[in-house]
Amino acid sequence: MLPSSYRAFLLLFVVGPTGLLAGQGDPPGLPGPLARPRILVTGYWPPSNECVRHWSANPAQNPGGWTGGDWEGRGYDVHAYFPEFSPPTCTSCGTGTGDLTVDYQDTSADFWAIADALRPIAIVTFSRSSTQIVWELEMNQFNRTTWANDYVTPLQPTRSPPDGSVPAGHLRLSTLPVQDIVNAIFAAGLPVNPYICYTGNGGGFLSEYIAYHGVWYQDLHRSPADPAWCIAAGHVHVGRSLSWALARQAAEVTIRRVIAHVDAVRAATVCQADLGFQGPGTATLVACGQPLHVAGNTADLRLYGGAANTLGVLAFGDRAQPVPLFGGTVVPVPILHTELVLLDGQGRWAWDGGLVGIAGGFPVLYAQVGYLDLAQPGGWGFTNALSLAYQ
Repeated sequence: MLPSSYRAFLLLFVVGPTGLLAGQGDPPGLPGPLARPRILVTGYWPPSNECVRHWSANPAQNPGGWTGGDWEGRGYDVHAYFPEFSPPTCTSCGTGTGDLTVDYQDTSADFWAIADALRPIAIVTFSRSSTQIVWELEMNQFNRTTWANDYVTPLQPTRSPPDGSVPAGHLRLSTLPVQDIVNAIFAAGLPVNPYICYTGNGGGFLSEYIAYHGVWYQDLHRSPADPAWCIAAGHVHVGRSLSWALARQAAEVTIRRVIAHVDAVRAATVCQADLGFQGPGTATLVACGQPLHVAGNTADLRLYGGAANTLGVLAFGDRAQPVPLFGGTVVPVPILHTELVLLDGQGRWAWDGGLVGIAGGFPVLYAQVGYLDLAQPGGWGFTNALSLAYQ
């Protein structure tokens, strides 16, 4: 018979929520593997495409050479995607050609392909404003049922509202450091009017559509325990009368402030120590968020890379005494508490905010997940073990 701690490991449980992870790999044309965090910027009609052109890694669009690699030595790669228009100085520009054309179906397909492969830590979408010299930071993006018609049949989004995870009309807010951006543009002395639109919306056309996609992606990947963690996303409407050079200056000020914000968030985020002992199987357990030695702080706990559509047991203990079991190793022994986890169709599970800081108590807890996996000789897979520091 199994020891009582192992029987508890198999039998005791509480249900937890599920989560989402992005795809892996690099989109075509990216210079080199993922070595630094990436920032995704997009544009539409000029000057919103021209102000980000120098960040394009596509030599056909940017023959002068990509400048986004470790941009300004700040530790981030900046990548731009946008359509082309003929003539480039167009007033009534239409759909355009290339990436992210002004078409609902093309924009959505291109955006998800780019974002899922790029895994950006921040997203800034740009488009042209109907007013002249503004730098308008949009706060509000709506999951609309009806949009203004585009130029190519079908004239409306094929899926409307686009986001089936929330009700029609759902509001998603910008998570950019909008006031910092406005302050920085004022401080730079640029002849442009920066402001935050708190009460309006993005206009119900492609500008708001791609803006919604950006903040939607960020919300899907908001957890610091997500390998595709995205900290901030939002939209800027660029005044149609801004020169390309001036718009580029304002875009650069914007990205500098986004980087400063992302740096601050990353500096305040703690990931708990990985003790190893992974396997059999390929599932990985990650815990990141606020430091757990402060009462009331929270951290997210996520599993990815496990077997699809199966059950597992999350085990906690106050000692690490690795013991062989089912072809793997159980680390938190004796087991003090267990919870059932439900892995989704991609072998993932998430417990966002599930780890709560405690003042005093155990200085360290150990956590690990065992999950049913019939592909393994013993019928079980095991994640790595984590050391959760509460002091």
